Formats: sequence, structure tokens, C-alpha cells
Amino acid sequence: MNLTCPSCRSMIAKDDVNVSTDIVLCRKCGKTFSFSQLLNGSSSGGADLTAPPRGAWFEQIPGGFRVGASTRSAMALFFIPFTCAWSGMSMSGIYGTQIKSGHFDPSSSLFGLPFLIGTVCLVSVCAMMIAGKVEVTRSGDMLSVFSGVGLLGWTRSFRWSDFDSVREEVRRNGWNGNFSRQGPVILLEGRRRVAFGSMWNDERRYFVLSALRSMFGSSNRAQSTTIMAPQFR
Repeated sequence: MNLTCPSCRSMIAKDDVNVSTDIVLCRKCGKTFSFSQLLNGSSSGGADLTAPPRGAWFEQIPGGFRVGASTRSAMALFFIPFTCAWSGMSMSGIYGTQIKSGHFDPSSSLFGLPFLIGTVCLVSVCAMMIAGKVEVTRSGDMLSVFSGVGLLGWTRSFRWSDFDSVREEVRRNGWNGNFSRQGPVILLEGRRRVAFGSMWNDERRYFVLSALRSMFGSSNRAQSTTIMAPQFR
């Protein structure tokens, strides 16, 4: 089992974990944390909300907060040419020939629907990689999660009181678990479960995770121990 310091993100040696006293020591930054809460993905350490990484933001608003991050990624350099090539060939071959000839072929059009849907999905991913964002906003007891580009996107609305914890989870993406990949997401849990942030890099996801943990209050954040640190070997 590998443990990472939530403050400086350094790996913690096994010799610096004292299970009997529930204390973990990070020798690089000198901070101590609760082992049980660190194991569950919580920690009192976290990102500095006043100094977000590039592409992320956090602000207090009346009755709540707004936190989010861009989904811009260098992977767009691969996805855009691939989308142009794959979609261009499939769409021109299936629908372009029909438009050029002026003759509608129902069977060919039906056959091309999966390619059309795939094109829409690929174009959406490319747009998110170029100028997309995911933003979480709380206003009173209302919570919204927006994913999109500019004002165009998908907004999911919930009640803040429906959730009592937040953590990072590695989950399987894909149809029925097939042709899938493992990817980390942020997971809000309580009376319901909501996941988001799969397109963020580690730095942005960690910042948003830290911000949300701090907003849940001290009961949902791991506490740095205030007792004397044990003797580590």
C-alpha cells in the first residue's frame, strides 16, 4: 500500500506509519496526519485555496462558493487530427455520397448512425480539451455541477445537504466495464453519489478536492494530530 502526503504529495515510507497510534509522519514537510483518515482519502493538509494552480479557481460567493478547473489538455493535439480523419472519412463516405448524388438511402443512413454519434462524442471531447471546464457552485442549499464550454454545457443540480463527504475514486469508464480504462474522479457522497472531474489533470483535481473538503467543514476533513508525535524508526 502506498501513501502520499496530502500536503506536499511526497511518498510516505512504511517506517513512518504508526498504526497503533494512528499517526503518519511525512519527513519531507514534517507534518503528521491521521493514518485512518489518510487511508480513507482525507487529510487536514491540502492545497492553498488562495493560490490555485494554473487553470483552476476558487472564490467565496454570498451563501456559498464556486470552485472549478479547466479541462484543457495537450491531448487535443492528438484527438483533433484523429477526429478530423475518422469523422471525415466516415461521414463523407456514408452521408457525403448521398448529398452529392441527391439520393437518400435509408439503409446506409441507418448504418451510419453509430458513426454520426461517435463523431458528435469526439467533437465534444475535442471542444472540452480546447476550452472546456467543470465548475461546482454552491448557493445556500443548492449545488450545481457544470460541464461544458463557455455557456454551452450540462448542468446537474442537487441539494448541498444531500452530501456529507467527498473523496477521490478510481473508477472504470466504458460500456458495461468493457473496452474501458481506469481513471480518477471526484466523488460526492451522502444520500446520493455524484462523480465528476475525469478530464482534469492531477494538480487541478487535487485542488478542487481540497477545496470541497474544506467546505464540508472540520467533521469531514482529516485532522492533523495535536498530540506529541511518536518515535519513528
